[in-house]
Amino acid sequence: MKKLLKAFCMSFSMFCAIPTPFSHVWEDSVRSLMLVVFPFVGTIIGGIWALTAFLFTKINFPLMLGAAILAVMPYLLTGGIHLDGYMDCCDAIFSRRPLEKKREILKDSHVGSFAVIALATLFMFSFAAFASRNGEAWMLILICTISRACSAIGVSTLRPMGHSEYAGNFQKGISKGNITAISAILVISVSLSYLICGNEGLVSCFATAAGYVICTAYAFKNLDGFSGDVTGFGHTISELCGVIVLTLM
Repeated sequence: MKKLLKAFCMSFSMFCAIPTPFSHVWEDSVRSLMLVVFPFVGTIIGGIWALTAFLFTKINFPLMLGAAILAVMPYLLTGGIHLDGYMDCCDAIFSRRPLEKKREILKDSHVGSFAVIALATLFMFSFAAFASRNGEAWMLILICTISRACSAIGVSTLRPMGHSEYAGNFQKGISKGNITAISAILVISVSLSYLICGNEGLVSCFATAAGYVICTAYAFKNLDGFSGDVTGFGHTISELCGVIVLTLM
């Protein structure tokens, strides 16, 4: 339990921009456990997101302004770490260059036109979804949990690129038990979505998971490998898919 708590502190401080007193905590021996607790970081972020949406509804907050705040909130709460990967992948993939050139673009710190176009498209759809939202606000908690559970499974199982932070011995420290635990969290989250919100919750959760799988597979194929940028790409689009389907339901 102590190791899991330490892993959670490490995961939270790395993947969330909310200031905490344990941001200095780090221990290499529990690094692989960060993936097991990563979905719970999403639960907290999704909880703040959902609570904000709920309060906006209760106090009759201006619809358009509320939609704008909700559209950018997950990226503010995470410090844009996943959004950065999304933009990098969009620049690389949509350049339609040979593989080596795509990988060069992926590592380039400059922002290209494809990233700008993709970012504008992402915010446009996210804003439109929240401006016309009919779905259950509390489902945002499970959408964030599921997107991170999918990310954790991807990091644990997919072949990394040579320059990726997941290359080398990183995956060797991840046991089958870790992957089983993450998968169990994913199954429990989907089950809860049905128990709490019925078919509306179930479909939005499946859309979140499907969005991650499809987009990550697409990026993996185009870049011939996995990286933090690739999971950021899949993670960002998966949450948008969940929100859009939640709105349509």
